[in-house]
Amino acid sequence: QPFSPSGGRAGHYRRPQSASRPCCVAPYPCLSLPCATMASEGGTCDEYGFTIDAELVAQFRQHSLMMAERREGVREQWKVLTDEIKAKHADLDQLSRVEQTTNEGERTRATRRLLRGPAMNGVPAEFRPFVWPLLCGAAKARAAKGEHVFPALLQRCEGKDRNQELELDLDRTFPGHPLLDKESAHGAEGIASLHRVLNSYALYNPAVGYCQSMNFIVGILLIMDVGEEDAFWIIAHVSDSLLPNHFAPPMLGAQVDTKLFSILLRRHLPPLAAHLDSIGMDPGMVCGQWFLCIFCNRMPCETVARIWDAVFCKGPQTIFQVALAIFKLCEEQLMACDDMGRAIHILRDFETALFDADALLECTMLHFQSVGDVGKMREELLPVVKKEYADYRRRMDNYRMQENVRKGKDLVKDLGKDIGGRLSFFGQALGSFGADAKAKAESSDLLKEVVKTKPSSWLSSAKTSFFGTASGVPLNTATPEGAESAGG
Repeated sequence: QPFSPSGGRAGHYRRPQSASRPCCVAPYPCLSLPCATMASEGGTCDEYGFTIDAELVAQFRQHSLMMAERREGVREQWKVLTDEIKAKHADLDQLSRVEQTTNEGERTRATRRLLRGPAMNGVPAEFRPFVWPLLCGAAKARAAKGEHVFPALLQRCEGKDRNQELELDLDRTFPGHPLLDKESAHGAEGIASLHRVLNSYALYNPAVGYCQSMNFIVGILLIMDVGEEDAFWIIAHVSDSLLPNHFAPPMLGAQVDTKLFSILLRRHLPPLAAHLDSIGMDPGMVCGQWFLCIFCNRMPCETVARIWDAVFCKGPQTIFQVALAIFKLCEEQLMACDDMGRAIHILRDFETALFDADALLECTMLHFQSVGDVGKMREELLPVVKKEYADYRRRMDNYRMQENVRKGKDLVKDLGKDIGGRLSFFGQALGSFGADAKAKAESSDLLKEVVKTKPSSWLSSAKTSFFGTASGVPLNTATPEGAESAGG
C-alpha cells in the first residue's frame, strides 16, 4: 500500500494487483505511458493512473459522468487563454537577461490576474504543464538565476553529491502508480526523474535540503507531465513562497500555519472550534498533514490538482480557505461527535472521497473569501513560535542536564559501592597475606636457630643417644692428640 506523509495508508491510492499491467487506455501525461479508466482485473483507475478503492468506484463514476460535458467547454476556454498568453510574450527570448527577468515577472503577475477566475473552474490536465510553471514564476526564476543552474545541478546529482536520505523515500512515493512503482515497466524511469528533481533542489538550497513530503509534491508534478526543470523551480517556489520555513529544520513554518489555522477556525467557525476544544481535538493534528503536502496525501488526484490550480494562481491564503471549507462541509458531523478519534476519522474519510472539487472550491468562495493577509499574520506569529521553540529547547536542555547529573550521581554511588567492596576484599586479602608472612617469618627464624647450633655437639648428642642406647657401652669421645691441629 502507498505511503502518506503521515506514515499511514494514502487514502484511495492502492497498489494495482498486477504492477506490470497498464492502467489506462487514454494517452498518459507522463512519459507517454498507456493509462486506463477501467482495469480488467484490478478495479477502476482515474485519468491519472491511480486506482480507486472498490467502495468509492460508484461515486467516482457518477461524478466523472457529470463532469464529462462540462470539461469539454472548459478545455475550449483554456485553449483560447493559453494561445493568448503565448502570443503576448512570444519575443521574450530576444531580450537581455535583466529585461527577461523584469518581463517574466510582469508576465507572471499579468497571467495570475488573467487566470484568477478561470483557475477556480479548473485547468484541464493537458494545459497544466504550461500553466503551472507560469503561475509559479518558473521562467522568471530561470531568467534571474541563470539558464545554467539546473543543468549544473544535474551533473552534480550524477556524481558523488547524491542524497542518501532522499533515496530511501523514492520507492515510497505513490508506489502503486505506474510511473513511480519500481515494479512497473516505466517505474525506474519515473523514480530516476523524481530523484533528479529532489536531489537538485537539495543541492541548490542546502539550508533546506530534502524533507519528507517534498517527494509527494514533486511526484504529482511529474504525473501531470510537468518537465523536470519546471518541477524544480516549482518546488523552489513552494518552499520559498507558499510554505516558507516548512521544510527547513526545525520546520517552524509548519507550527506557524497550524497556529494560524486554529485562529482562523475560531474566527470563522467559533461554535465548531469550541466543540473541538471540548473533546480535546487540536485542528493541527489533521491540517498539519494537509499543509506540508498541499492536500496531496489522501485526496483524489483531480481534486488535488484543482486545489493547486487555485493555490498557484491566488497564493497561500487558498490553502487556509480550503482547509476551512473542509471543516465547514464536515461541521454537522463533527458537532455530533463526542470523541476526538471519531472526529479525525470523519475528516479523513471525507477527504478520501472528495471527488467533487467544485463543491469544495465554491465553499471557499462563499464562506471564506476574506481570511486576511496570510503573509502578515505569518510574520506576526513567527516570533511567538520562535520563542515557544526556544523555551522548549531550554526546557529540554535543562531536562537533559538534570538527567545527566542524576545519572552521574548514580554512577558515583555505584562506583563507590564497587570501590568499597573492592577495598574490603583487598583488606581481607592483605590481612591474610600478613598472617602468612608472619608465619613464614617465624618458620625462618626457627630454621636459623637450628643452623646456628654447633655440629660437634649435635653429632655428639646424637651418637650418645643412638649408639649408647643400642650397645649399652660408653663411647670414647676424646679427640686424639694432633687431630685438632691437623683438622685445623
